Amino acid sequence: MKELRDVLWEERTRAEVTELAKQEAVVIVPIGSTEQHGVALPVSVDARTVTYVSRRGAQLAEVPALVTPLIPFGVSPHHMMYGGTISLRVETVIAVLTDICESVVADGFDRIIILNGHGGNSNTIGAAALQLKHQLGRQIQAITWWDLIPGVIESVREGPCTTIGHAGESEASCILALTPDAVRKDKLILVEGISDDPKLGTAAKGETILNAAAEALARKLKEVAASPGKQVVGIERVRA
Repeated sequence: MKELRDVLWEERTRAEVTELAKQEAVVIVPIGSTEQHGVALPVSVDARTVTYVSRRGAQLAEVPALVTPLIPFGVSPHHMMYGGTISLRVETVIAVLTDICESVVADGFDRIIILNGHGGNSNTIGAAALQLKHQLGRQIQAITWWDLIPGVIESVREGPCTTIGHAGESEASCILALTPDAVRKDKLILVEGISDDPKLGTAAKGETILNAAAEALARKLKEVAASPGKQVVGIERVRA
């Protein structure tokens, strides 16, 4: 497994970044959010989880990979009625991703994964990736990390929520696994603005979810690395 500093864009020199581009490394651009997660979890839940999955996945990957600094804000207008939320406009997120991807391509990279950690970003980053793929003529994909692990959350849950949810069992589990001191354990209660009961969260469940996602991302990186970097897929003729 690679050392953490070896996969972090911010730890590399300009010469090292250029060399990784020559090695056809896949670049991961993680995006999260800063928004309310009930009264027990910090507003940085989505940022923390996507940071872990992106970095661990890059470390585990059998191919060269590089993770850019996190985009800590996302599309969160549906949480603005609660304290702590900072939301960007859809057009702002698309503009930021466009500038970042254009810079990454200018640095010599042909393959980019925009890795998402906030459900509210999904449609926006999907549209951005589709536009940029054809605009820049490069292999650019948008992926929400828990979409890489169908069935894993279902396999560990005790409560009714079969998805990552919001500030409930699964997300509480992830933060208990990553940074347990950030959880206000005396406030693990079901309140307005969250999806399910965070009291059901455990560090063991979080480790299972996050590590499965990192392993799945490592496999995805290998798949993307094997795909043509500059091929823009359109309508292809069916050949007999």
